[in-house]
Amino acid sequence: MKQKTEIEVELNETVAYTRRGERFEAYCPQCKSLVEMAKPHVAAIVANSTEREVYRLIETGKIHFVESGGVSICLRSLTNTKQGELL
Repeated sequence: MKQKTEIEVELNETVAYTRRGERFEAYCPQCKSLVEMAKPHVAAIVANSTEREVYRLIETGKIHFVESGGVSICLRSLTNTKQGELL
């Protein structure tokens, strides 16, 4: 008689970033206040999403961004948008 063995593996992934200038405080014209901003790849990590999805949210006007030496994402609008999608 043959025996069958099942093995279950659970993986957890932690991503850390420490480079300066990738997450910072700046003025968001749409929020009309000082908010935390991030580069798109960092915003994707914060939102537990992909960078492509972050750009899609920009194109549809669901999140705020500023173009100054590259694209910076308003994390307040990103967080509000992601929470709204979960409801």
